Amino acid sequence: MNNVNLLTPLGLSNGKELRTLVENRKAYTMNHCELNVFETYERSELVPLTFSDLVITSMLRGKKVMHLFDKPGFDYLPGETVIVPPNITMTIDFPEATAQQPSQCTALAINQQEITNTLDYLNEHYPREDKYAWQLNYKQFHFFNNYELAQLINKLIRISTGDALTKDVLASFTLKELLIRIMQMQNLHEVKDNMHELSTGSRFAYVLEYIKQHLTEKLNIDALSQMAFMSKPSFFRAFKHELGISPVDYIIKERIQLAKQFMNNPYNSISEACFKAGFNNLNYFSRAFKKIEGITPSLYKAGINGKVH
Repeated sequence: MNNVNLLTPLGLSNGKELRTLVENRKAYTMNHCELNVFETYERSELVPLTFSDLVITSMLRGKKVMHLFDKPGFDYLPGETVIVPPNITMTIDFPEATAQQPSQCTALAINQQEITNTLDYLNEHYPREDKYAWQLNYKQFHFFNNYELAQLINKLIRISTGDALTKDVLASFTLKELLIRIMQMQNLHEVKDNMHELSTGSRFAYVLEYIKQHLTEKLNIDALSQMAFMSKPSFFRAFKHELGISPVDYIIKERIQLAKQFMNNPYNSISEACFKAGFNNLNYFSRAFKKIEGITPSLYKAGINGKVH
């Protein structure tokens, strides 16, 4: 996980504040949401946790193993977020928690009316281009934070734990943006994961399928706009509106991921990885790589070589 997308850990509770060593809870309640901060100081297994509202959970420190939706347990680490529907029990293992290295996570419980109001407003005033309505997708419940999501969660934590007189208003505005960002991320994952099946019925799935097949070639935004049967300005606006990222930034991110695959091969130099992935300028590649990954290509390559040796 990129350091640029990690959340800022909160200060740990002192001994007098601890009521339990497993999922010790501090709560910060506002009109439309409640931020819960959980800390665990000893190894534990199968700890149940249920909320009556939708919960957006984010790891700040340590490691959990999460059991959810009757699926196999998965590692849950800093830089990752999980959304859980109301009245669904998560069962959690803490395989590495100790007094010296506790786990810490947040659970942001959001009032259902706040969610309904946000969805209704979006569907009325900013409908999606395709036939689908804006909604939360619980099939996409575990994901890595992108930069925007990390910044919003950090902002909500600051608002919730602060003492501003306007914290309820600030939290409400930030909650709306957070929900939109999550749905955009989910839409992007949904289209990417199913773009072959959706390509005949979704203009963006068709475009993403084309980008995937021609990623190392020169991609013309005008041509992509025509594939979506939209003008270039409308294509840019709709793409970012529904998927949370511009088509240009999407292509750059996909090429960075491909370049990382090439750099994982010790026989490929950084320059070779750059040009094989479709970039035509090494300096531009290096700047884009650092912006997205949080480190330079050289440091990334050195880390890969260190693992190999």
